[in-house]
Amino acid sequence: MQDIEQYLIDKADECARLARAGRELADSLETMGHDLMARAVALDSARDRLNKDERSVRAAKR
Repeated sequence: MQDIEQYLIDKADECARLARAGRELADSLETMGHDLMARAVALDSARDRLNKDERSVRAAKR
């Protein structure tokens, strides 16, 4: 009977470790998602500024 108890304790510990790892992984993925979104916004803003500058140069040449 003691083997079954130890097995159940080991499995409970394993479940707890996996749950913690899962939460940490989810947090890391969320952080990466925020970083990627910030980079996308920065690139989009830079592209918009370039397009605006190009339109200004074309308008000045007229």
